[in-house]
Amino acid sequence: MRPLLPMVMLLAACGDNLPVDEIEEGPATVDEPGAEEPTARFLPDICSVRSWPSVAFADRDVDISVVPTAHGAAIFSVQRSGGPLHGFAIDGRGLLVGKDEGTVIRDDLAFTAVSAAYIDERLVTAAVSDGSVSIDMISDDFGARANLSTARGSVVADLPIAHGRASRIATVGDIDGLTAISFDQAWATTGTHLVTSTEPRSMTATRYLDDSIVAWSTDTTCHVQRVAAGVTSNRNFACRNNRIAVDPAARAGYMVFERDGVVMISDIRVGAESELANQRVLVSFASSPRIVFDGSRYWVSYINAREDVVVGYLQADGSLASMALEGTQPLAEGHELALVNNGVWVFAVDGAGVGAQRVCLKPIY
Repeated sequence: MRPLLPMVMLLAACGDNLPVDEIEEGPATVDEPGAEEPTARFLPDICSVRSWPSVAFADRDVDISVVPTAHGAAIFSVQRSGGPLHGFAIDGRGLLVGKDEGTVIRDDLAFTAVSAAYIDERLVTAAVSDGSVSIDMISDDFGARANLSTARGSVVADLPIAHGRASRIATVGDIDGLTAISFDQAWATTGTHLVTSTEPRSMTATRYLDDSIVAWSTDTTCHVQRVAAGVTSNRNFACRNNRIAVDPAARAGYMVFERDGVVMISDIRVGAESELANQRVLVSFASSPRIVFDGSRYWVSYINAREDVVVGYLQADGSLASMALEGTQPLAEGHELALVNNGVWVFAVDGAGVGAQRVCLKPIY
């Protein structure tokens, strides 16, 4: 990553409602199809850059989780070799809020992985340490926390907790399978149930109306479940390091995952005979895929063979219109895609630190 990019990269259609400083960033670009000539194509382009040199990391081998909030985003991280749970916040412009160096939230355990969610105006983290998952509620300023549950587990989804009809459901995995933990409106645990007794190698989750969709991979199979509805689809192929995004209005979405140095993509079709519909190659010589839906487009990022982050959007024909963020070189868990104030951001930690880029769509004739 270039020196002025020490941790977040932001991707977004420039026609979003993020505030733009025209002196610093230039005038906003109109990028919606139909606002230009009908023959125009649209390609990703870097709009602006943010960096936070005051937020330090021991090295780039980190796991980060980015959580959109009402006013910006919260970014949580742990060193994958084990260490404290750390967090910092940005506003909708990508500027630091609170302590410049961030906050150590927990240092009583050596955490090796973290995921987080913003649910019912509360920040909730799920951090992994030595075979257990600590699920905590965190105050907006990171100054206080309350433990909601500690469960056996070594795998958590990128969205660790979501609604399941009237309750809230967290999912964790270990050698005994995948377990759902229910919380009531007062955040008290109301029970657990075993979703599957097969050990998940990786997990992902997303919101779907008043339910959540969880997908997990074993060594040889892939599974997708709408948790509250109890509808499960199974396929005889692995979907390791998977991520999922859906458009509830269309009752459809996509899952991206890794296989032997290739990023694959599968269709999600809610209500179909098999809700996990198929698989095809999206990008060769690639790893660590991410996917988000911004309301009109599916955005995908991944790490290419040169170890640079690549980002783009799925076109109507299913191909990816993309660009490489050359010099931005995180490790596998050190970058994220997230929607912040209706804009798509790519977050990354690499040798230069932690920084941010916003990506717009540029018309090409």
